[in-house]
Amino acid sequence: MMILVVGRPNSGKSKLAEDMALELSGGRRKIYIATMIPFGEEGKRRIEKHRRLREGKGFETVECPLNLGSIRGIEGTVCLLECVSNLVGNEMHKEGREGYSPEEIADLVFEEVEILSSRVSELVAVTNEFELEDGFDEDTRKYIKITDLVNRKLLVIADRIAEV
Repeated sequence: MMILVVGRPNSGKSKLAEDMALELSGGRRKIYIATMIPFGEEGKRRIEKHRRLREGKGFETVECPLNLGSIRGIEGTVCLLECVSNLVGNEMHKEGREGYSPEEIADLVFEEVEILSSRVSELVAVTNEFELEDGFDEDTRKYIKITDLVNRKLLVIADRIAEV
């Protein structure tokens, strides 16, 4: 089963997703899959904030910014994936992806999440939604487009959707 938690940045998605994962686990093993690559002080602050939020809740943390299929020993667990939009950025900027179209990158990210979902008992996946605004550079516009493409695909396969 997959639950997709969708919302704007800083909307409370992570807290809701953690609460859902805790409820679903019923005391079973819970894995927190962290996908963010910390760039600069802001990235480090965001990671620390999320660590504090889940402190004492019994999550095992697995740092996995790419290739979710490489994670071992997760079968039958409840996993919280934080977050899909980080995977988009990581795949976009991975060496060798310069010539990939937005659709190709979206397919890669979607397939990673789909593989993860098939291996665990329950997956709570967090993702951002963005509005395109004037003044965004080309890279940011591409990132938003890819995130939107991935979200649309995930909405089709999700068993539940929680909008924040």
